[in-house]
Amino acid sequence: MTELLASLFLILLSTTSQGEEYQPLNYFGISFLQLEGNRTGGPDFRPNGILARLGFMGGDHFGLELQTGLTQTGNDFELKNVAGAYLFAGIPYERLQLFTLAGMARISVRNAGRSENNENFSFGLGIRWRATEELDVGAEWMNYAERTAYKVNALNIGFVRHF
Repeated sequence: MTELLASLFLILLSTTSQGEEYQPLNYFGISFLQLEGNRTGGPDFRPNGILARLGFMGGDHFGLELQTGLTQTGNDFELKNVAGAYLFAGIPYERLQLFTLAGMARISVRNAGRSENNENFSFGLGIRWRATEELDVGAEWMNYAERTAYKVNALNIGFVRHF
């Protein structure tokens, strides 16, 4: 799956947009991470955390985004960290951009006293508002994992700084 994501990104980079020349808008950002997950037969958990992101745009609408995040401890179920690589597809409209992310995430959890590391298909969608030429404010919903024993979703609210 990693090879497929890398190949798709290289194809996106090699395509040229018609009209004016594209100026890449690479970015980094920090988001507040509000997790929500359910365990089978157990209560929901809602630990908070921080998510960092780094994005590389290959055109007006496509790019690659890397994410990594840490959370504070929960109860019997604990998400220690999450890391992911995603294809980014966005639709800009004036100062707004609607986008979706799809890729692979690696999560580290502690469930019922056992530590687990899992790789999962992950996806999400969001919206960003361009506050200034260099700064976006945004919100997104992400699905990081769905297992038989638990699922991990997150609402991320934060900023993105272009460079």
